[in-house]
Amino acid sequence: MHSILLLLATAATAAAAAAAVSSADPPTFSFDQLWALENNLWTNFLYPANIQQINATDDSVFADNVQGRVDITRTFDGRELNNEYIFGLFSQPDSVSLTGIPIAYNITQFTANQNIASATTVVTFNATTVGVIVPLAIDTWMAFDAHGKIVQYDVTFRWFDYLLDSLLLGLQQKYNTTDPATVQRTLAQTLATTICEVAETSCTGTNLQYRTRDECMQFLTGETRFGKAYELGRNTLLCREVHKHMVQYRPDEHCAHIGPSGGNMCVDDMSYGQVVTQAYFSQSWVANGYADDNMWVSRT
Repeated sequence: MHSILLLLATAATAAAAAAAVSSADPPTFSFDQLWALENNLWTNFLYPANIQQINATDDSVFADNVQGRVDITRTFDGRELNNEYIFGLFSQPDSVSLTGIPIAYNITQFTANQNIASATTVVTFNATTVGVIVPLAIDTWMAFDAHGKIVQYDVTFRWFDYLLDSLLLGLQQKYNTTDPATVQRTLAQTLATTICEVAETSCTGTNLQYRTRDECMQFLTGETRFGKAYELGRNTLLCREVHKHMVQYRPDEHCAHIGPSGGNMCVDDMSYGQVVTQAYFSQSWVANGYADDNMWVSRT
């Protein structure tokens, strides 16, 4: 089935180029073509296929100038960063993480028009740290360019707060306790230890973030909050846990994200209102020229 979908996606690429009205207009795809492109994304998202996407160039599912937003983290610009975040983050089964690796998917809701596809996909993760297989519902809006590449996306992790609470509950048995506060403290120690190990190994020289292991652990467990389910893009331990996985790909880019400053990723730089009203995307999420005054579209 996946091979058929990949063939369809390839055919969609050729058809889309001819369908574009002009370089300034969004291309128009058929429903079947958008369905194939959606499946192509998720096929490449699964482990170990996602490994091939981490350093992808023209073979990437993303356009070079892709813009992406994830509700529990923040925005991500450009192909290189998105390859690392979307694929690299979920391709390390032996690394301590909350979600682990994706092993299966099922699209449960789907609608599409012009070059936009909206879907809900239940992705099954092998959460190796917790030792459970867990489903995660992910809502996506995808916009494709004339070559069938994702030029912008908007993603919501549905019920992620419920998932985080469930994972913490599952750790009670592993940590031999029924006290939620003890579970969170123990998990924080585990996550901080792995972050500090990465910092010691990969963040050296001009990328140095902490002078000693004790300084690192004190900052992460004593001076930084653990983080809530929506704070994986704020000044939290959970945010630094996310970026820990990407340091190996580009230390110059990601070391600051796990350090005290948080770089430009793990920072408290936006209020709730600013997040909700942020004019970020280049294209409207409403097909066929409707909603010209879309507040999420950047006018600059």
